[in-house]
Amino acid sequence: MNSAPKPGANSGSSILVVDDEAFVRDSITEVLRSDGWNTHAASGAQGAVEFLAREAVDVIVTDLRMPEGDAFLLLEHARKAAVEIPIVVITGVGTVSEAVRAMKAGAYDFLQKPVDPEELVLLVRRAAEHRQLLGEVKWLRETVKGLRAPRLLVGRSEQMERVRALVAQVAPTDATVLLEGESGTGKQLAAEEIHRQSGRASRPLVRVHCAASSEEAFERELFGHADGGAGALAAAQGGTLVLDEVGVLTPALQKKLLHVLEAGEGRAADAPRTDVRLVAITNEDLAARVKAGEFRADLYWRLDVFPIGMPPLREHKGDIPEIVEHFLAWASHERTGSGLGAVHTNGGGPRVTAEAFEVLATYGWPGNVRELRNVLERAVILAGERELDAPLFRGILESALAPAQQLTGARELHLRRNLDAAEKEILLRALAQTQGRKKEAALLLGIDPRNLGYYLRKHGIADTKSRDDGDD
Repeated sequence: MNSAPKPGANSGSSILVVDDEAFVRDSITEVLRSDGWNTHAASGAQGAVEFLAREAVDVIVTDLRMPEGDAFLLLEHARKAAVEIPIVVITGVGTVSEAVRAMKAGAYDFLQKPVDPEELVLLVRRAAEHRQLLGEVKWLRETVKGLRAPRLLVGRSEQMERVRALVAQVAPTDATVLLEGESGTGKQLAAEEIHRQSGRASRPLVRVHCAASSEEAFERELFGHADGGAGALAAAQGGTLVLDEVGVLTPALQKKLLHVLEAGEGRAADAPRTDVRLVAITNEDLAARVKAGEFRADLYWRLDVFPIGMPPLREHKGDIPEIVEHFLAWASHERTGSGLGAVHTNGGGPRVTAEAFEVLATYGWPGNVRELRNVLERAVILAGERELDAPLFRGILESALAPAQQLTGARELHLRRNLDAAEKEILLRALAQTQGRKKEAALLLGIDPRNLGYYLRKHGIADTKSRDDGDD
C-alpha cells in the first residue's frame, strides 16, 4: 500500500490512533494516512491523554480494551476537559454491549474487528464533519449573541471613512493587524469587521483579554490546559484570534507570543503549526513603550504589520448625529422587537432635539463612543415617553463631570447633596443594567420592588412602563 498521503478534503486534518497492538495500530494509521489524514499514534489511553496535552486533533480512533488504560479513560478525560473531539471506538468480538456503553459515555460511534478499511474511512470522515458542525454551531451562537448590540463602524467623517477603507484593504489578507486608539473608540468592532470581511468569516472569532487574569491563567487560556483542554489558539484554528489590551503582556508572555508568531507553534516545540489570523488591540502607545524598554521591539514589529488608528470621538464630532440614530434604532429594536428603522429625530421613537445635539457636540467625550452610548441609554430611561432634549443631556453630562468638580469646591462637600447624588447615580446604573426592568433593578439594589417607585419619584426619574409591566 502506498504510504504517501493523497491530497483531498482531509489534508491538514489530524487523527490520533490508539491501540496496544502495533500491527493493528499501524494498519489503521496507514489506511487513514492514505485518505489524506495527518496521523499520530499512541499505545494506550494514558499515552493518548499525554499526547492531547501537547497537540489538538480532529478525531480519535481507539481500541476499546487496552492494558494501559481503555477507551473509557479517554472518554472520561474528554468529558472532564470539555474536549469536543469525536471518539470512534473499535471493539472485538463479544464486546458490542460495552461499545454501546461507550457511546452512552460520549463515544461518537463504534466499529467491530476486523475493521473494513472503507467503512473506517467513511466513519472517520463523518466524525470530522460532525466536529466541524459543532464548532460552527458554537460560533453561530456567539455571533447571534453579538448581534444584540450595535455592531457597525458608524460615521461619514473623513476619519471613519479612512478606517473603513483600511479595514476593507486588509481584511481579505492574512496580515496581522494592530488596532490602536483610546478606550471606547470601537477597536473591538473594527476587529469583528476585519474578521467578517475576511475569508475566515465562517470560522471562529476568539477573543482573549490580556489584562483579565494572572500570567498563569492567561497562558492557560491562550495555549490550553495541561490536562488537554484546548486554548484560544486551538479554538481559533482557521479563524481569527483577537488579543485585547496586548500592551499589558508581561515580558515572559511577550516572548511566548513572539514564538507563536515566528514559528507558528504552540506550547511545545513539536506542536503543530497554527492557522490563525491575529488582530492585536491596544489603547497604549506601544512605540513609546518599546523606547522605554517595557515592550519587546521584535514583538512590536511583528504586531505592527498593518496598523489602524481608531480616532477619538472628539476628533469627529460631526458623526455624533449618525451614531445617535444608529444606537436609538438598536435600542428601539431591543425594546419592541421591531426591525431597525428611522426612529430617532422625526417621530416613531425617541426624538432628539436640535438643541440636544448642540449640547452633545460641546462635550469632550473622554470615554468616546462607549460613553456616548451609555449617556444615550441613560437618557432614554430618564425621558420615558418624552423627547430627548437639551436640559436632559445637560444634566446627565454635568453629573458625569461632578466627581471632578467635587474636588474643587468646599460647597460640594455638603453631605446630603452628595448622598442624594450618589443614590440617584446608583438607581440609574441599576436601571441601565437591567434595561429598565424594575423588578430586576430592585433585586440589584437590594430593595423591595414595591419601594422602587418612591426612589424614582424622589430623584425625578421617569417611572415609565417597563418590561415587567408588559406582555413579555
